[in-house]
Amino acid sequence: MRRTFASVSLAAFALGCATLGTAKKDDPVAARIGDEVITVAELDASIKEDLWKRETNDGNPSRVHDLRISAAKALVGRRALEAEAKKRGLTADAMLEEEWKKLPPVTEQDVKAFYDANSSQMQGAPYEAMAPRIRAHLESEAKRKAIDAIVAKADARIELVRPRVTVNAGGQTRGPADARVTIIEFSDFQCPFCQRAKPVLEEIANKYPNDVRIVYRNLPLDSLHPRARASAEAAQCAAEGNRFWEYHDRLFANNRALGDEDLRKYAKEVGLDAKAFDECVKARRHKDSVEADVQEAKRLGITGTPAFVVNGILMSGLQTADSFDDVIQEELGGAPAGS
Repeated sequence: MRRTFASVSLAAFALGCATLGTAKKDDPVAARIGDEVITVAELDASIKEDLWKRETNDGNPSRVHDLRISAAKALVGRRALEAEAKKRGLTADAMLEEEWKKLPPVTEQDVKAFYDANSSQMQGAPYEAMAPRIRAHLESEAKRKAIDAIVAKADARIELVRPRVTVNAGGQTRGPADARVTIIEFSDFQCPFCQRAKPVLEEIANKYPNDVRIVYRNLPLDSLHPRARASAEAAQCAAEGNRFWEYHDRLFANNRALGDEDLRKYAKEVGLDAKAFDECVKARRHKDSVEADVQEAKRLGITGTPAFVVNGILMSGLQTADSFDDVIQEELGGAPAGS
């Protein structure tokens, strides 16, 4: 189902926020401070507020949107099932039981095929040990697809609009300058999740060679990754010799070996002039540009890596190619994201 349902989740979240601080006179007491009491309703309101702040990163528009999309999908699904069940003269639970009976059984061949196709993710576990879990997964997936098929028939639209941010200029780029979609990545060369984002972005770049431009921005997390900032500055020195992306690839391929000598070695491997590179690194010529990236990330409310801004749409955390594809298709005027 594509994103076409009206703003049900907006109402749901608004109601959740509007009820904070309300309490009935007959609310049970949760705690006492001298002659004053804290009611269960006040306690619940405090919990809701804390959860909201934590789940939305204190109201980050992108996180709020993501939660609203999830809530809207859940409401769409539930109401679509209830409407279909009413047509059949059944409860939703009874209708689903009927649907489960129609599903073909998961065979031993199905289980084995899944195990073989995903053997690299089994961490060496034997087939016999994994078979029950695989069977349960396949049965669950079949049920989910049956539900999706029912929901897809409903006349539903999610009309929530993604919030957008404006990003100041900066960063190393690849892809056409006139691309219709720009993906700005805030990244850290020591971050393992950033390393995993690299092949995903390469897949997207190969899929959309004329429509997507990728921009790399630095967000070294100094408290977690002590060599990230030095690596970021070295990569900017590599850019002076027109070898940024080659150097970028070497750093991610060797992100557990980013000492000073390692950085020099990678510079030589990608064909940089050793003397010019060493002078640039020693002088910390790109200290300010790296710090400018860090401050830009802070301004945007980005606190972790990787993070991406796709035509102004903030996407936090490691993304799949499908997640990017949804947004890119929406930006190119294809099917809207949020399916």
